[in-house]
Amino acid sequence: MTNKLKTLDEHNSERWNNHILMTDNSARLNGISCPNCEEEMYDTFPNFILTSYPAQKNIHCENCKYSGYRIA
Repeated sequence: MTNKLKTLDEHNSERWNNHILMTDNSARLNGISCPNCEEEMYDTFPNFILTSYPAQKNIHCENCKYSGYRIA
């Protein structure tokens, strides 16, 4: 039995989609409840991690304008 291998075009398409996701730095929902209004918050800049100890990410709530940090 032979395994079906990906074509070069399939591979490149998958990798390109992953690359776009990795380089897109627009705010993304993060599954964390806002401490003020309980709406889901966003990672403000998903690709950036603050080099604090412990490492952190900027977060915000678009509903009530809360902003802060979470452990990365």
